[in-house]
Amino acid sequence: MNITTMIHKEKDMSSHNSPKVSIIVATYRRKEALKKALQSLITQSYSNFEIIVVDDNADVEWNTEIDNIVNSMKISDNVEIIYIQNKNNKGSAETRNIGIKVATGEYVTFLDDDDIYLPDKLRKQVEHMSKEGADFSLTDLWLYDEKDKLIEKRIRDYIKDFSSESLTRYHLMYHMTGTDVMMFKKKYLIDIGLFSQINVGDEFYLMQKAIDGKGIFSYLPGCEVKAYVHSETDGLSSGDGKIKGENQLYEYKKKYFDRLTQKEQRYIKMRHYAVLAFAELRRKRYFYMIKNLSLSLIFSPTKLINLFINRK
Repeated sequence: MNITTMIHKEKDMSSHNSPKVSIIVATYRRKEALKKALQSLITQSYSNFEIIVVDDNADVEWNTEIDNIVNSMKISDNVEIIYIQNKNNKGSAETRNIGIKVATGEYVTFLDDDDIYLPDKLRKQVEHMSKEGADFSLTDLWLYDEKDKLIEKRIRDYIKDFSSESLTRYHLMYHMTGTDVMMFKKKYLIDIGLFSQINVGDEFYLMQKAIDGKGIFSYLPGCEVKAYVHSETDGLSSGDGKIKGENQLYEYKKKYFDRLTQKEQRYIKMRHYAVLAFAELRRKRYFYMIKNLSLSLIFSPTKLINLFINRK
């Protein structure tokens, strides 16, 4: 018996009588990171869960690689994994939706294929949601670089009021996001319509739909996830994709401006141009970086400084 199996057997047996959780793992073009992500699920202290891996590679060679990873884990760790292959590449939002639709758990949460859960993630969040009677919940989010160094803590201590009006303001300003740290009742996810068909910032739109749905929200301080930021990434979350997504998000936020004060609107504008400035910096387009940084300073210089200090 290997050590992972021993850990699995020694989990708190009371969790067998607890609500079932479905963990959706959407994967695309990652192998070693996916192995680590899945391994972090095997060692959870909460045992009543299912793993649903949705393979969005739509490529025979990649499908074979992912299939081998899943089958190897099934054999070596004696764990059940539901494995789904997309016939065509569908993007992160629809891929997660596919996983949600086949989920059999009362609760649904997500794990990006390059992140990991700490051992008590499921137990703490499920116990919290059950206690609060919540339809959806959020924890803090801690970000790490490729060298496993903690680089940012996104602490949600600004959440003081759980009314939908206040949650909307918090979300528009600070982004109550991070797919890894969000958990939902499956029924509520179905009721609000799942992820929208947007692949950059899809978790932002999902959280806003959850808030607009006026379900019961709960916040659990602390973080039991390690989310990784890739400085050299070249995917949808960087470059042209990042800038396009940020501009679309800004236009979306403007629809809510009539609910916000002038000060809150200025903060959102400041943050928008700060994000564009950082995106241009990563692309080494310094003229556009300076232009956007200047606009950000115009709207709220003090808040811009605080943004970089507090990283909210």
